[in-house]
Amino acid sequence: MHIQDRLEFLDSLPALPVAPAKPEYPGVPTVPGIPGVPTKPGVPVDREIGILSDDETPIDPGKDSGTVGKEMVNIYLAGVSEQNRKDVDNCKLLVQNAADKLYDPINEMFEWYTYYTSSLAKLGWITQTAQVKEQIIKQSGLTMDVVAIYVIQSLLGANAKSLVELSLKAVEGIKDNEGLINIYNRSSNVGHDAKFDMSPVWQTDHGAPMMVLNCNSLDVSESTTGILWWKSKKQETAIKTAAQAVYLNTDVYGALRDEVLKKLAGAGKDYLGQLPDFG
Repeated sequence: MHIQDRLEFLDSLPALPVAPAKPEYPGVPTVPGIPGVPTKPGVPVDREIGILSDDETPIDPGKDSGTVGKEMVNIYLAGVSEQNRKDVDNCKLLVQNAADKLYDPINEMFEWYTYYTSSLAKLGWITQTAQVKEQIIKQSGLTMDVVAIYVIQSLLGANAKSLVELSLKAVEGIKDNEGLINIYNRSSNVGHDAKFDMSPVWQTDHGAPMMVLNCNSLDVSESTTGILWWKSKKQETAIKTAAQAVYLNTDVYGALRDEVLKKLAGAGKDYLGQLPDFG
């Protein structure tokens, strides 16, 4: 695909909408100047919403950490550079927004995922043919992180063991931060079907980010507070899942990065939150 075609595709993508003017959770006080983001007494604003101040080091590439978006968690293994982490976040945020405007991610998951992965490919990601599978997990006591690792364990190789622990830390990190909860639940139907993307990311020997795209849909009506607190009581849980290992052609994306940032227009800070290092 020629670079001009990629740029024209980028130009066709919708910009992120302006953050809502009112809190999405009635009764929760907001941070002055940042509509819709709650705060807690005594907690610095930057920490509360998962965004780090300019005078702090925002990312330590030598540590495992993650970012949170709408129904999205990116788990970064130590060694992934700061630039690669930003590129993953920005690519996924932009194409997720575009896919959501075209398809219902739950009722039209195959169409949504096909558009999502083909859009990433146009930004320089090397992807495979989109496939959505239906699976039944015969186990009770399932949680969000257990489901995420269950469906992608065959794609993780040597990273599988460490990611079991990191995925749990990621979910607990969100649940401990009201701002991150609101970012994650920006448009979720709490108590009904839920779609989530929990993607582990590592860096190849050639310096490119590689991740397992991991989109899942399942019924979490057992929980009245959404999938973050869901724990299955049934002996079997049916899920729809789509997962594949992908990596970024950094030469191709390098020619598109500035245009991606222009399309995001700084709105990314309203849609992404930084998880603490998984120490």
